Formats: sequence, structure tokens, C-alpha cells
Amino acid sequence: MNKKWLKGSIAGLLAVALLVGGYFVYRRFQTPRTNANANYRVARAQIGDIELNVSASGTVVAAVTQEVAPLISGTVEKLEVKEGDKVKEGDVIAVIDDENLQQEIDKIENNLKQQNLSLSKLKDSLSDFYIKAPVDGRVKFLKAKVGEDVGLTTRTYGALAIISTDGRMKVTFKPRGGVSLTEGEKVLVRLEDGTEVEGTVVETPLGQMIAQQYNQPETSAGSVQVQIDRDDLPIGAKVTVLKRDENSDEYVAVGEGTLDVNQGVNVTGNNGKISIIYVKENSMVKRGDNLFKLDDSDVKANIESQNLTIQQTQKELESKKSLLGNTKVKSPINGIITSLNVKVGDQVQQGKPIATVIDPTQLNVVVAVDELDIPKVKIGQKAKVKIDAFPDTVFEGEVIKIADIGKSSGGGVTTFDVTISIKNPGDIKIGMNATAEIQVESKKGEVLVPVEAIQERNGEKYVLVASNSSQGNKGDEQGSFRGSASISDMAGSGNAQGQRFVTRNRSMNIPSGNLFGEVSLRKVEIGITNETYAEVISGIEEGEVVLIPVSGSNNNQNNWQGMFPGFGGMRGAFPQGGFDRARVPANNR
Repeated sequence: MNKKWLKGSIAGLLAVALLVGGYFVYRRFQTPRTNANANYRVARAQIGDIELNVSASGTVVAAVTQEVAPLISGTVEKLEVKEGDKVKEGDVIAVIDDENLQQEIDKIENNLKQQNLSLSKLKDSLSDFYIKAPVDGRVKFLKAKVGEDVGLTTRTYGALAIISTDGRMKVTFKPRGGVSLTEGEKVLVRLEDGTEVEGTVVETPLGQMIAQQYNQPETSAGSVQVQIDRDDLPIGAKVTVLKRDENSDEYVAVGEGTLDVNQGVNVTGNNGKISIIYVKENSMVKRGDNLFKLDDSDVKANIESQNLTIQQTQKELESKKSLLGNTKVKSPINGIITSLNVKVGDQVQQGKPIATVIDPTQLNVVVAVDELDIPKVKIGQKAKVKIDAFPDTVFEGEVIKIADIGKSSGGGVTTFDVTISIKNPGDIKIGMNATAEIQVESKKGEVLVPVEAIQERNGEKYVLVASNSSQGNKGDEQGSFRGSASISDMAGSGNAQGQRFVTRNRSMNIPSGNLFGEVSLRKVEIGITNETYAEVISGIEEGEVVLIPVSGSNNNQNNWQGMFPGFGGMRGAFPQGGFDRARVPANNR
């Protein structure tokens, strides 16, 4: 009986133990773990320097690339290098035959001779634009005027001018009835203005009869010709001829006529406009003196044009002759031959590249920058370059070129090539892969907090600030310190011994054992933000302590929602594993 009772008691106890154990197992897996992994990292706001960088990757390229072209056209006689060879400045790459160049020089020289001959003819033709005195004498009957056509004036007046050659003038008239004159007789010639000059009868009707017998020129029948020993009187002037009366000893008129040159030469012209008249009426001239100049502007323009043509041809000739010594194509720099696109016997053209040389000691890196970041990148910005082959070395660089045209890299992403010069490239080789951090903005001596401390709601940014900053334990040399507490502890029942947690809407009690004292959610203005820190323009001062959530469960988030009603419960603001980087201001990539 006792054995049965004992067995029954043991069975009952086992059943109770199973029930109790099952209950606790059930509670273990069904009850929320409100304080599991609900810890915080804290840091002080500190004064420091911050910079914003744009990161991009690319490859190393040569900074100096020179195409090598022959200075003359011809046939490749010899090649001194092959692709991949190292060369020094001045090393011969190829030798060109100059036969074609010599033929070009001969052709230019012949052309130059023809041009000079044409110029001489043009210059000689300038003399045709001067009308010169054909004899010595006095200019009379000057009818030419500036701007008039010489051909028209000649046809109208019979001459442009007349040159008196013997210094005399004459008047021919018919004596009045009953008056007789003898050759050699002196008479008085009176002009209308009262001027009187002495004249001599040189021809009478009897003289005319004798002249006719010897076929000599004669005046009109019955006319008398009187000469005056001066030729400065106007041609065509009306005069009266007077003879002394022997009885009264007074001069009486015996006839009227007009003055003319005694012996004269006509000056004429065929075509062209008069531009200059060198003489005046009654001017004395010598044979060959310039009387008139015709307009020669067209010829002078042709001469000027021809002179320019000759100058150009001479320069071309000198240039070609200077190339006679340039049959050798030389490297312009120290470097490596990366391309050589000719062979012996090939025809090459002056100025057309036949090889490419790069300088392996001067290097750039070309990186592809995302189109969202390219507006931040400027010429002259500093950069830090890392080469995959040298992971422990950082090379200094500077942005020297930004592409104007982007490239599509797939997936709707466009990038722009940015060229960065590398200072002291050392052992870097062309073609190596590289990553560059371009410093696009920086500030010094600003208030900084860890970027994970920043959270955003409805376009505003906030930070959790602990008022009991003096209780924090100073940590690393940058002035931050760390402590820990659980969300469940901070969301306590609010007993009299606890601290207060102040939010935008209400305050919460915090057990007195936590490290933070009173905690507030404070609105801040943020400046530069990078991967690590955020610049605080206003809202936080140096030395204040900010809280950074490092882990939490769903129930923890529910607790925060209860602490911040109307603020979205901060859901997603402190996700498990750290700050939601999607809410960091997107000014760093």
C-alpha cells in the first residue's frame, strides 16, 4: 500500500513539474523581451573639422601623350623603333626620303619667278598713267580738269593743253580797206583790257603769193599776220591792230583778230580720268615734265595684291627649304612608343601622325563620377587616390578636367569622366585600377556629432540629448564617451526616484540608475554631412551628450512609439543594428 502511494505521489509530482515547466517554457517564448539588446551608444558634441567627399573609381592613364608626325611628305626609308620601345627626347623614330620635297621647292621657285615678272609689268604700266610734256615751252590753252576723262576733253577741245615752243604769239586779220602793210613793219596790238604790245608784220598778201609758189603754208587770202615776241597772253583774246599814221603821228586801227600761239604742240590723251594736274596756265615746262596724272588706283590695287602673293610664296619657299634638314622624325619627349602605324616604303604626309609616345612618369587617373555628384566637383579640388595594387598608400591628387558629356553606364545611370592628376606617382603603372575621394567641401572648427544621431521627420531633423552630460564617462581622444541602458528601463513606470524623459509632447520617468539623467528630443539645423559626422549649425553646443541607438526589437520600437505619440513612434528612426542611413541627408555618396 505504501509502495503504491509512493509511486502515485511520484507520478503526481512529475505531472505537476511537467505542467509548471511547460508554463515557463510557454512564457519564455510568448512574453515580449522588452529589454533585449536595447542599448545605446552616447557621444559628446565636439569641435572638429569635417569634409564632404565624392568617391569614384577608374583607371590610371598617361598625363602626357604626344603624337609624332613627319615635317615633310615622302617615303619611309627607315624605321628605328618598334611598338613598346623606350625612347628619349630627340631619338630618331623614322627617316623620310626628301625627293618629293625637292620637287615641291622647284615648283614654288618657278611660280615665284612668274609672279615677279607680272609685278614688274604692273609697275611699268604705272608710267602710262602720266602725261608728260613732249617739248620745252609754255603751257597754253589748259582745258584739262581733275576727274574728267582725257579722251572726252581731247575730242571736245582738240587738246588737253598746248605748249608754245618759240615764246611768240600771233594775230591774223584782214586789213581794212585802203590800208596797206608791209612785212617787217611795226604795229601796235591792243587787247580788250587795254594791254598794248608791239607786233611785227610777218606776212602780207604779196608774201602769200610768193609762199604759194614754193608750196609753203599760208594764211587766208588777203590776210595779214602779226607776231608778238611774248607768249604769256591768253589764247583767243580779241585784239585790235593799230598802225602809226605818218601825217598825224597817231595810231589808227587797221584790223581786228584773236591771239594764238605762233608755234605750238598739242597735248592729248586717249582714256582715263585725270587725278592730278601738275601745271597751270602759262607754266614753263621742260620736255618730260609731268603735266597730268591719270587715276591708277586699280593698277596699284593689283600691285599690292601681287606683292602679298609674292610674300606668301616666298614664305612658303623658305618654309619648304627649312624642311630639307627634317628628314628624320624624332621623339618630342622621353617615353614609350605605344603605336607605330607605318612601315618601310609607306608614303607619309606632312603633319599626319605616324606614331604615339606617352610619358609613363606623369600620370592621371580618370574616374567615373555619378551625375548626381558631378555638380559638386570643380577644377582644382584636392583628391586622395588609392591604387588597388598599393592598398596601403594614399596618393595626393587634384582635379584638372571634367567631361562636358556624360556616358551611360546602364540602368539609367549616367557618369562623367573626371581627370585627376597624381602627385608623385612613384611605381604606379598605366592601366591600374584606382579609387579617388574628391574633397568637394570642407569646414574647420565646427560642432560635430555622429551622423547616426541625426533623425528626420516631416522635413525636420532631431537629436536625443542627455542633460546629465557631466555624468558621462569620457572615452576616446575625440571627446566622446559611451554608456548603456535599456529601452525598458528608460520606459519605466515613472516612480518618484526616477528621472524625467522629456519629449515634444510629454515627459517620461527614467529610473535613477540610468547614465543619462533627463533626455530631450531636440530640433537641430544640419550643415555638411559625411559618412561619419554631421555638422550642427544650431541646436547643439560643444560638450552636450547625444544618444545613438545601437540595437532593439520590435517591442522596443513599440515602447518608443508610446514615448513619442504623434511622432510616428520614432518607428524606423532607431532600427535594430543602427541608424537608418536612408534618412541621412543625401549630400555624401
